[in-house]
Amino acid sequence: MAAVEDHHFWYRGLRDVLLRTLARRGLPEHPRVLDAGCGTGANLRALEEAFAPSYLGGFDLSEEALEHARAKAPSAELYRADIRSPRLPERDLDLVVSLDVVYIAGADACFEGLARLVHALAPSGLFVLEVPAYEWLRSPHDVAVGGTERFTARQVSRLLERLGLRVELSTYRLCALLPLVVLRRLPGMLAPPVEARSELHSPPGPLLDAALWRAIAAENRLIERGVAMPWGSSVFAIGRRI
Repeated sequence: MAAVEDHHFWYRGLRDVLLRTLARRGLPEHPRVLDAGCGTGANLRALEEAFAPSYLGGFDLSEEALEHARAKAPSAELYRADIRSPRLPERDLDLVVSLDVVYIAGADACFEGLARLVHALAPSGLFVLEVPAYEWLRSPHDVAVGGTERFTARQVSRLLERLGLRVELSTYRLCALLPLVVLRRLPGMLAPPVEARSELHSPPGPLLDAALWRAIAAENRLIERGVAMPWGSSVFAIGRRI
């Protein structure tokens, strides 16, 4: 992840839709921001560059990931914690993001921790959730990264509502690319190998990566305008604390 997230089309697409949709939602100047499951830090760096937060924090279970994140976002307060029972050094947060984290343990196991994160939001604060879509799309990649649950957009919306949030956006991502995702994963979906391997070990070449990025960027412009994609390989949602 640390090696590819700066340039890989999928990570670039996620950061692009994150920043585009947040820019339209009236974050206060210099917001207080927490990345719940910050991984190796590229999202933290993007949020810092885009919004100049007065507080930027992040946590992750992996100390190795945190070391990479500290190099990419040295001004952030980073610490080791579990989203199922997160430690929250700050309150009255304006923005909490959790990107492809909940599917590791599953929604039920994470619910108490998510509720704690929502409780730490200021009134009208935003919560951004991204998870992989469709149980039938499960593949050896999910096994390799420890994913236990994939979701539909309706499930994600219901989860945000259960947490007391007003759903402002709930959409699939990689809509146009879903057939390619299925074709790539189909062999492993039908006959999983003995040893699961993450797709990050074999990223696309530069020309294909650029073409995939252009497709995602075009889709992100539609999502920015409020268009919900009808299908895709990920679900992206924003809820606001009422």
